[in-house]
Amino acid sequence: MGFDSLVNTSQLVMRNAQWLESDNMLLVGMPADNLASVLLEEGVATRVSGLTRDYAVYRRIRSVWARNERLNLEFAPVVSKTEQRFDGVILFLQKSKPLMDYWLDMLLPLLTKDGCIWLVGENGEGIKSWRKRLKNTFESVKNLDNARHCGLLEGAAPVSIEAFDWQKAFTEFEIPVAGQRLSIQSLPGVFSHGRLDVGTQVLLDTFDMMPSGKVLDFGCGAGVISAYLAQVKDGNDYTLVDCDALALASSEHSLQQLGVERFKTVASDGLSDVEGSFDFIVSNPPFHQGVKTHYAVTEQFLAESPQRLNKGGELRIVANSFLRYEPIIVKAFGHCKTLVTRNGFSVYQAIKR
Repeated sequence: MGFDSLVNTSQLVMRNAQWLESDNMLLVGMPADNLASVLLEEGVATRVSGLTRDYAVYRRIRSVWARNERLNLEFAPVVSKTEQRFDGVILFLQKSKPLMDYWLDMLLPLLTKDGCIWLVGENGEGIKSWRKRLKNTFESVKNLDNARHCGLLEGAAPVSIEAFDWQKAFTEFEIPVAGQRLSIQSLPGVFSHGRLDVGTQVLLDTFDMMPSGKVLDFGCGAGVISAYLAQVKDGNDYTLVDCDALALASSEHSLQQLGVERFKTVASDGLSDVEGSFDFIVSNPPFHQGVKTHYAVTEQFLAESPQRLNKGGELRIVANSFLRYEPIIVKAFGHCKTLVTRNGFSVYQAIKR
């Protein structure tokens, strides 16, 4: 299998394969390429496990991983088999520093005594700054390679290892609802972690009434919108959708703590795994990571929304005012109403006629 099909970070990994040989290897936050299979074929690893928080990545690679008994893939907020020990971990850099700290805390107890963590990432994501940051975690930090606009770092001999309980990683914050304050729980890396973002606040302020029926919360994050609406209107059924395992875990935790009974969470790449039709679709769509494919996911979601609504059902979203979502909604529904524009955000509404 050639290396040309690998993304730049994975190519850098294979360029340094002689330094990464492991019996039991773990990949965390990996891209949607064939790196795991290449690691096995080239004899770099005997067994490879993988943890991804991104359902879009999981959908693309799960069939390949499932065909090989030496591969084990998880879409989850945390490595589930905590009794396992890995002599090599390849950690792919994410933009969220709180998420990276969360992952490092999770990984250290999973290392064998002489195990290493190799951190790989693009220069544009700040990999160069991580050599200094890793010195807070490891006694030995090496810069293994720089190529293809990427860097590869090695961390060994952790300074300290503490027991990891991911349930203690939730951050609590409050949102106001009708003179009350609701407690929301979020994990590191989730959109607007630990705070109520401006766009969602603008959206929530448009709800003086709430329709009855089945509600789809697309790109649910920490579950703020559904938690709010469940307090405004009793008896609705909520389906919370996100591609992020950490977001889904946060939503479940938030709604369970608030005593919301009629809800479920669904991992989905766009609307790929969402079933049924709804009376109300609400969203603060996920474009914020700045990746072009995230715009495409939202645009496809808007185009498909009418088919997911019952007759008379409503779509209501909030978005940065500069984003050209209104024409897409008009094309899908035949009309679009702007309910409010404030603080750089607009709330759009469309009814299925």
